[in-house]
Amino acid sequence: MRAGFIEKPMKAYFINDAPEPQLERDTDVKIQVRATGICGSEVHAYHGKHPWRVPPVVSGHEFSGVVVETGSAVTTCRPGDRVTAEPQYGCGHCYLCQSGRYNLCPEKKILGASGWSGSFGEYVVLPQQCIVPLPDAVSFAEGALIEPLAVGMHAVRAHHIQETTKVAVIGCGTIGLGVVLSAACFHPAALFGIDVIDFNLEKARSMGAVAAFNSTRDDVVKEIMERTDGKGVDITFLAFGNDACVRQAAEITRPGGTISEIAIMGKDIKASFDLIQVKELHVDGSNMYVRSDYEAVLAEIAAGNMKPSGFITKRFPITQFGEALEFTDKRPEPVVKTLLEF
Repeated sequence: MRAGFIEKPMKAYFINDAPEPQLERDTDVKIQVRATGICGSEVHAYHGKHPWRVPPVVSGHEFSGVVVETGSAVTTCRPGDRVTAEPQYGCGHCYLCQSGRYNLCPEKKILGASGWSGSFGEYVVLPQQCIVPLPDAVSFAEGALIEPLAVGMHAVRAHHIQETTKVAVIGCGTIGLGVVLSAACFHPAALFGIDVIDFNLEKARSMGAVAAFNSTRDDVVKEIMERTDGKGVDITFLAFGNDACVRQAAEITRPGGTISEIAIMGKDIKASFDLIQVKELHVDGSNMYVRSDYEAVLAEIAAGNMKPSGFITKRFPITQFGEALEFTDKRPEPVVKTLLEF
């Protein structure tokens, strides 16, 4: 099959003869991929620095497509259906899976890693529990964005944002913008975006942020305190991770407020325990998503509250896979999401 292949660190290219995945279980579903996004994790794999997306690999996990074959026990979809999918599943037996938190299962399988051929290939095979129907009104390009949007929706839904809630998002890349777009659906009293790239801040404003600040130029703490009567925001979502961001989150969050950590942090990042203690801040993590987050994103798109097409800043045919990955890595122009199309 046609595929984008990462052979080894810093060597990626298009191939015509990648092994085509086949149904192995009677609950498997085979999908022909129509569109797939490049995630930052795949850029890390390109550099040989990702813990489980290890070259040589056909990676990819943000996608949409059409069902072409189903196992004999599949009842939820059939050939011809337009779908997207959760690119993960748990063991099904541990207490986390049994409680619906399979996103935390220690035995979780992830598409595009550990021998599971991903969506940079023309075909993918997943168990039917992963399949999510794609409404006709949602394009294949938009369908490939459901996965990263679900990351933001998962974090937002955990905190029951209301019309009185004041929210800040630190880091307005793909995931942070997904948080902005998701939070905006709940009509918070204030929604602020923080980044170091003006292009990202403009995107944040267009997706619902009432104000956006460049932390290399603006006094972010002063700006937010002025806009929150000196109290700070109720919840800060950390969608980028370094010491300065962590400190800033603790400074702009009100006493008794919450910091939701979504970014993958390095082990040497310092937590601001002085402010966490004195302000009685709550700090929690957010890891991927579950099916209900996918369904929530699709419901908001159907209602017209989410318009994800603005995420796509560059498109490439799969035949230009190497160029697309290098573009996403080098960023010669502003990038939110690079899309590959079959």
